[in-house]
Amino acid sequence: MRLVFVSALLTLFCLTVVWKLFTIQIIDGEKYTLRSKNQAEQRRIINAKRGNIYDRRGTLLASSVPGQISMNLEALGVEEGRAGAKAVLQRIYPAGEVGGPLLGYVGRDGYGLGGVEFTFDHQLRGEDGWEMVQKDGKHRTYRKIGMPGKDPKDGHDLHLTIDMNIQRIAQSVLKQTVESLSAKGGMVIIMDPHTGKILAMANEPSFNPNIPSSFTMSQRQNKSINQVYEPGSTFKLVTAAIALQENMVQESDLIDGNNGIFEIFGEVIRDEVPRQLITFTTAFAVSSNVCFARVASGFTNDLFFRYNRDFGFGAKTGVSLPGEETGILHPVRSWSGRSRVTMAMGYEISATFLQMMLPYAAAANGGVLVSPVIYEKITRQNGSVVMSSDVKPVRRVVSEDVSVTLRRMLADVVTNGTGRLAAVPGVSVAGKTGTSRKPEAGGYSRTRHWSSFIGFLPADNPVLLCGVVIDEPSGITGGGATAAPAFRKIMSQVLAHPELEFSEKVLGRPVVAAAAESQGSQARLPDFAGQTKTSVSQQLDSLNITFQFVGQGDLIRHQIPAAGSLLGRKLTEVVLFTDEHAIIADSVVRVVPDCVGKDLRDAFNILNTSGIPVYVQGSGVVRKQSIAAGKIVSASEICTLFASRQRTEKK
Repeated sequence: MRLVFVSALLTLFCLTVVWKLFTIQIIDGEKYTLRSKNQAEQRRIINAKRGNIYDRRGTLLASSVPGQISMNLEALGVEEGRAGAKAVLQRIYPAGEVGGPLLGYVGRDGYGLGGVEFTFDHQLRGEDGWEMVQKDGKHRTYRKIGMPGKDPKDGHDLHLTIDMNIQRIAQSVLKQTVESLSAKGGMVIIMDPHTGKILAMANEPSFNPNIPSSFTMSQRQNKSINQVYEPGSTFKLVTAAIALQENMVQESDLIDGNNGIFEIFGEVIRDEVPRQLITFTTAFAVSSNVCFARVASGFTNDLFFRYNRDFGFGAKTGVSLPGEETGILHPVRSWSGRSRVTMAMGYEISATFLQMMLPYAAAANGGVLVSPVIYEKITRQNGSVVMSSDVKPVRRVVSEDVSVTLRRMLADVVTNGTGRLAAVPGVSVAGKTGTSRKPEAGGYSRTRHWSSFIGFLPADNPVLLCGVVIDEPSGITGGGATAAPAFRKIMSQVLAHPELEFSEKVLGRPVVAAAAESQGSQARLPDFAGQTKTSVSQQLDSLNITFQFVGQGDLIRHQIPAAGSLLGRKLTEVVLFTDEHAIIADSVVRVVPDCVGKDLRDAFNILNTSGIPVYVQGSGVVRKQSIAAGKIVSASEICTLFASRQRTEKK
């Protein structure tokens, strides 16, 4: 019986094993085959390299690094209060806070968030690839030849219309102005009034896109396009344009200031300085509310509304940036009896700062509303163009004759009116100041203001359009005392910058002739950079060379023609650009280490530790570096590392 029992038990066990093997191999064979394959094979994503962002001159504004790199925050432009701290980065913005809200940033998932990173995310991000890899019993992965896969497609490069030299100037002056006025913030836009290309768009406070989580959502916003405000007297340009275009008034016509009082529906509009009969040009120059209320009284509501729409108010400008607001232009049916008069002074209508720039661009370019442009082109890695921006006029809003008249009136504002502090020595400037109270419960605040100045130069043939808005300045609140000086500083520095072409465009190419015959035909122009006005004046007078100074300050920053230029036999004119601040040589120097042959991450960290800014091209092993090893450089010089996945011998 025991033998039978054991035999039966063994037989049952064998049948069970056979049945299980049959189930696994035959019945459920396909399921277990798939499970085995899934455990032994793995699909691995190959991330595409996000495209770079450049300014109009090819300066790198944003670049991705392979994997993740730990960097000292000081190298990213973070304030000293966080010195010693580090951040792990996948995308690097070399300029730090300069242009942060404009550029935006990239989230942990690799998608663009804010700014041009968001708008052009599809073009910049590219297309990820994948590959199948094997995994052994110890969970080690390896790839076998012949396994399927797909190569990644790197993202395209984005070339903006922004000029980083101008952007830095605008950001620096704006920050200084906001701090000196203890203001809440500010905005600056600089653009070409003929093409609509934006050369700079600065916001203060700004944020550092290298470490976006350290800043609030409000600081990350581009307030130039997603914050609306009542523009105040800068809007009087629109009122003046309508009156001139409709032949309701001429620039020399007399308007009764009525001793600074204008009554409408039981309410009184006042001027700070009472006036009697003054010309329309003077009323514009001194920003008379009473005179402009009288002019607007001659408009019909439908006419005023139509022109406001034509100038772009109440609609988006179409700039390629996210979060743009439309502004507020109420329909005529909701206007009160005094709305037309109030709007003529820049109240009861709200606009973004960019919207407010466009009527001034129209006045500068001959009367055509232009669409603002933020990017030049999108290119592949090999440089071929994928897409380029189109400069298209939107519509004609005033005639060329009216635009000429407006330019004369705007120039008079700077010469004789409220914009005197915007004047740039040696250059004719046209513009308009504005000050508006912020709305609050029950009316308007007496202490919180928007102060602004929008202008262009030269007045008769505009090349640059610049606007400055200061949010809640303390103490003096008038746009002529707060924003106009900032305009002057920005434009003076732009004209004085040696790498920018606007000095020649604004002043005309100087004629390089000879010094006195006593100097000989081979005499060369000295280098005046760093010298004072007095010293340079004495030298040029002794050479019988005519000259002119452009800009503020006593120190020469740049000259045209360049130092060493040959002087001919004719009279020479030299243009000397000055700045308010002395040029102090960078006393911090560093020795460039040898990075060739090293892994890119190691090389990046070595340069970062040495305090040398670094850019990256490619991935893998460093093949060459833009600055030779052992060279002594200043803290501002940047070393570019060129890498590839194939290791090369170090030379």
